[in-house]
Amino acid sequence: MKKAIIRGLVVLIPTYIVAYLTDKMVYVVPMLAACGFIAASLFEDNTTKRIDTDTAGKDNTVDDVDDGSA
Repeated sequence: MKKAIIRGLVVLIPTYIVAYLTDKMVYVVPMLAACGFIAASLFEDNTTKRIDTDTAGKDNTVDDVDDGSA
């Protein structure tokens, strides 16, 4: 919960400041996007890739399907 509040503040405070100072949407939307990227990278969680080894090297197409064009 604490991380979510910090991320929200990182996005909202600079965005509201830009909105208040410029009063133009053309500056607010890019600021919102940039702060969103910054907030997302604040607390990097160590994640690992999960690879499905059961389907590695197999073709996912089905050749014997009857499409009715005989």
